Amino acid sequence: MGFFNIIKTGIAALVLFVLIGADLALAGFGVTPPFVRNTSLTRNSTYEQQILLVRGDPTVPLNAQITVDAPAIADWIEIVEGTAFELPKGEQKVPMTVRVTVPDDADFKNYTGAIRIKTGAVEDDLGVGSVNISLGAQIDIELNVIDKIIKDFRIRKIGVNDLNEGHKVGWLYFPGKIDFSMLVENTGNVEWAPSEVVFKIYDPSGTVLLEEVKNKGKIDKILPYATEDLVAQIPTRLPAGAYRVRYEIMNEDEINHQGELNLNVLPYGSLQTAGFGFAGLSAAHKVSVLLPILALIALIILLAHTHRTRRGRNRG
Repeated sequence: MGFFNIIKTGIAALVLFVLIGADLALAGFGVTPPFVRNTSLTRNSTYEQQILLVRGDPTVPLNAQITVDAPAIADWIEIVEGTAFELPKGEQKVPMTVRVTVPDDADFKNYTGAIRIKTGAVEDDLGVGSVNISLGAQIDIELNVIDKIIKDFRIRKIGVNDLNEGHKVGWLYFPGKIDFSMLVENTGNVEWAPSEVVFKIYDPSGTVLLEEVKNKGKIDKILPYATEDLVAQIPTRLPAGAYRVRYEIMNEDEINHQGELNLNVLPYGSLQTAGFGFAGLSAAHKVSVLLPILALIALIILLAHTHRTRRGRNRG
């Protein structure tokens, strides 16, 4: 081979290296976060974590093959999308959900392993002269099963809408209903939710306390590690107007989250939303409704008993 041939071969190799290197850079692949981690699992709990599969240049679809390398806990791990799925063309970030289901006989200890992802071009999409680049990534698994019940949550977001003021029907007063929305993340390992929401409602300046109220009824619980929108329904007997609220979201006997917000109460009938029904009545008004009903039921039972007694005597 002559000198010029060596130079030409070297240049061709360099060009090929640059081109392949460019393809590799463009087709760069990674995952975020690169781990599935939970240190507060308990028996019979289920935990889900979303992993984003990220690539640099999604100009062609790719196939993703998933394998779980965690012999002690392989049966616990499920890829919700399946162990083989496609990364579509044009999608730079593709979510993958890893679900962990802890059995009821799991040992209380730390478990580790890995999830391996291998990507390759879809065969039908390969053109003449294309380089079939296979890229991969690893997701580390770290799970800890503990013999402890954790009841806790994190408030991600809160909100409150305008509402109608309360109104009277006869002698009964039905209060306005505040729908206090909360985006709640259950950070514990059992079904849980805020135990109570307290509203201290002040005048617009926030200096004069006008009313202190709590939610009516229980707040729905959510699964461990899940994040959901919850609503606490809170009665108010204040007239139409603008108010300042200091709220407290309770986790049993402790304040988990607190803050301030503005509250607008509109004249009754302004909004096409229902207020509180029977549950919002005061104790005295509930008794005033229930007492006649109970008295009527008692009278019917007494009359039925008297009727049966008389029939028995007549037969005798």
